[in-house]
Amino acid sequence: MFGPIAAGALAALACTPVCAPAAASEARQVDIATELARLAAAHGFAMTGDEHLVDSIGRAEGDEPLRRVRMLLEDFDHIIVQDGRGGIERVIVLGAATPGAVPQQPVVAVDGGPPPDAPIELPTIRAGSQHSVRVALEGESGRRLARLLLIDTGADTLVLPASLIEPLGIDPGALAEREVQTANGRTRAQTGQLPAVWLGARRVPNVAVAFLADEKLGNAGLLGMSVLGRYQLTIDDQENRLTLTSR
Repeated sequence: MFGPIAAGALAALACTPVCAPAAASEARQVDIATELARLAAAHGFAMTGDEHLVDSIGRAEGDEPLRRVRMLLEDFDHIIVQDGRGGIERVIVLGAATPGAVPQQPVVAVDGGPPPDAPIELPTIRAGSQHSVRVALEGESGRRLARLLLIDTGADTLVLPASLIEPLGIDPGALAEREVQTANGRTRAQTGQLPAVWLGARRVPNVAVAFLADEKLGNAGLLGMSVLGRYQLTIDDQENRLTLTSR
């Protein structure tokens, strides 16, 4: 589904404190929903999407809350929003990770860039509860266009205005037309593959993309799960920073 996450989708769920002994530093198998509720109560963060965790078992490891949450959710698509002090403000569980749903193309360092397993950190531009980030879109013959895209985990693919098809050097005949669901209803889109998206110095190749009529997007664009789904994602609301960590 394309379209920005509604503000209501980020509403915090009340977490009832759970009495539990201090977690051991070694990994152990726990009920993920119960352990996350305990951590939320102990460290004061909100959590949404815990309905995806019913009857799920995960690893509890380490005493540091951020590491512990990431370990518990290693098999789930999720977002961890940090506060300005390095703590956790809220955790959003999007659902179980589906290996193979996103083309698992290698992400490699290029031209002396960072190693492929190094976290990607990018500044964001915030408008209310939404964050946008500057990327470079790589079209045919290596041509690149700088673009400000809204970070949107509700979009299955990279979503761009149709007016960029020609500047990116993409052959319209290579695109398939299909109907897609957007935040404003169903519409037609031209879908295909973009050679790459550059996140700073990191090149992410072979990205599924949907081109929509400009008026449907307000001449904007969405950085969706065909890019974000390859990483674990953290947004720092206080520092306005996006961190992407390789899975």
